[in-house]
Amino acid sequence: MKTIIHNMEKLKNQHGVGLLPNYFKKLGIIVMILALVPAVFVKGADIEISPASKEIFRLLTMNAFILGLLFVAWAEDKLEDEITVALRLKAMASTFIWAVLYVIIKPFIDMLFHEPVADLKSQELVLSMLFIYMLMYYVQRKIRRAKPDIAQG
Repeated sequence: MKTIIHNMEKLKNQHGVGLLPNYFKKLGIIVMILALVPAVFVKGADIEISPASKEIFRLLTMNAFILGLLFVAWAEDKLEDEITVALRLKAMASTFIWAVLYVIIKPFIDMLFHEPVADLKSQELVLSMLFIYMLMYYVQRKIRRAKPDIAQG
């Protein structure tokens, strides 16, 4: 039992805060492409699908795309350090606040544009949260790299 716990701790320490290994970024991109190709093919070829099959197809496509995005978002960078962990935490906090505000404000926006107020689909929320997280993290990382390091000064 001690060996298992030791190996789990070792794995956690290797990948920062429980992040996936770096190669999951490439795997995530492959999963996203594999999710989109059938959808584009069905749409482009104008293939008729029954409504029940269409809903299952949409569900599987969205779930695969979300899984690919999760792999990309949760894979560690090649150089993962305390600063990138702090940037991830900051991006996650911003994303959480954005999601709460989005859920509260969206019904009012629907009413403003005279659309029926509909419940927010979980896939829509998760997909938008992953996009916002990645946008916030990569913008912060780019800003960090653009600033000269004070220690090297």
